[in-house]
Amino acid sequence: MKKIILSSSLALIALSMLLITSCVKKDFDAPPDSSTYDPGLAVNATIWQIKQMYDVNAGPVMIEQDLIISGIVVADDRSGSFYKQIIVQDSTSGITVLIGKSSGLYSDYPIGRKIYIKCKGLYVGAYGGFIQLGGMPIAPSTDLTDIPSSSMNKFIVKASYPHPVVPMKVSLNQIYFTKASQTAQQRQWLGTLIQVDSAEFVQGEVGMEYASDPNLSSGTDRNLEDCFGGTIILRNSGYSKFRQAKIPGGKGSIVAIYSTYESSTKKTPQLILRDTTDISFTAPRCGGVVILPPTPVSIDSLRKMYVGSTTTAGIKLGNLKIHGVVTSSVLDSNISSTNLYIQDESNKGILIYFGASHGMKLGDSIEVDLTGDSLIVYRETLEIKAKTNQVTKISSGKSVTPIVVTLATLNADLSNATYNQRQYEGVLVKIMGATITGSPATYSGPLTADRSKTVTDATGTITMYTLSKTPYTTTALPAGSVNITAIATKYLSTNQIQIRNLNDVQ
Repeated sequence: MKKIILSSSLALIALSMLLITSCVKKDFDAPPDSSTYDPGLAVNATIWQIKQMYDVNAGPVMIEQDLIISGIVVADDRSGSFYKQIIVQDSTSGITVLIGKSSGLYSDYPIGRKIYIKCKGLYVGAYGGFIQLGGMPIAPSTDLTDIPSSSMNKFIVKASYPHPVVPMKVSLNQIYFTKASQTAQQRQWLGTLIQVDSAEFVQGEVGMEYASDPNLSSGTDRNLEDCFGGTIILRNSGYSKFRQAKIPGGKGSIVAIYSTYESSTKKTPQLILRDTTDISFTAPRCGGVVILPPTPVSIDSLRKMYVGSTTTAGIKLGNLKIHGVVTSSVLDSNISSTNLYIQDESNKGILIYFGASHGMKLGDSIEVDLTGDSLIVYRETLEIKAKTNQVTKISSGKSVTPIVVTLATLNADLSNATYNQRQYEGVLVKIMGATITGSPATYSGPLTADRSKTVTDATGTITMYTLSKTPYTTTALPAGSVNITAIATKYLSTNQIQIRNLNDVQ
């Protein structure tokens, strides 16, 4: 799934809390006007009737009649969980209203405000099967443009504030459906505020951030379960203000917007969290399970956990975490965007493979939750298979002092067949008084053979490997003696080093 409820631009997404229940946010930065004025427009349609105008086969429909609906705002853009949209609910259903104002909708339409919507001239469309009310269709999709901010007062009329809205209490089994099993009642509930009183996050996600960095993903799926076998996705915006908050490990009540995302092959129910104040998970988990925070270990200790020979699965890691400074530079492209090296105060380093772009940069200080990850040997290098959503950036601009070593010592170490005894694998090292030779006499080139050069010092030689996509690929190799800072690596039977950028050759 993949875009937090509807909006063709997906960028920030916001929210604040409703009004009722102990887990709803009640404080505001700047309280909206508490007007009791109600213009009393003649309401002649319900939200559910408007939603039923949408035909999945025909696409978006323009409302040509003078229809007026009224409802209470149950989600706004305050927390960043909804972007350029509000959710409005009446006694029959709820609907997303798209408004072309990039921030501050909550000052006009805060949670709890009653509004009237003059529907004539608007369209009823859908994004991912979730019905929306907005401007013109975006062909060939069923999504809609926003109501221009200059026209919002023409269509949307503010009324009294505040109004409490009590979320409907449901179980996860009541709201879960598949493409073939969705009921008419579930369709009508979509877009409304619901409350589940016996929910918890799956164990493997406890302690993670609610959502990944928006540079990696606009939204992140987390998974809720209950004690009766029910499950559902909780979709969180990467632009939300609570993105980096940690997922709690208890059980309890959650208030959220009931939503869906549909593709050509499946229909997925999901909840959209307005803010973390809508979650109160303080009771013991199902079955009395207690989740302890990950135990921090050094990279040195982690490497020593790998014993024995190469295995396909490697070693499954328990409830552990490591930290370190990123020593590789994906911006200079001499490492895959799915990999990074980190090094900590134990003067040990390790390669981490994510399987997806991670967004971390040279000098970032990070923490990696290893729960459920694996420690493996891949092509003769010890590495961690991890997940991007288990990485937390702590700070940036850090540096690591390279360890001076001769090539004889380095080669002997990298050739050690006992992987957990290697001292320099994955470590930032410095080779003094070395020369670099090879053909062509550039750092790399278009052919595989062009990527490997020979580095020589007084004690031996080693391969220096440079990817063909670096910005210095065709830069001429330096003449004479140089000092080289690089990461010590291994590829199958080849001992090698990799510089990060040209500053590593002095």
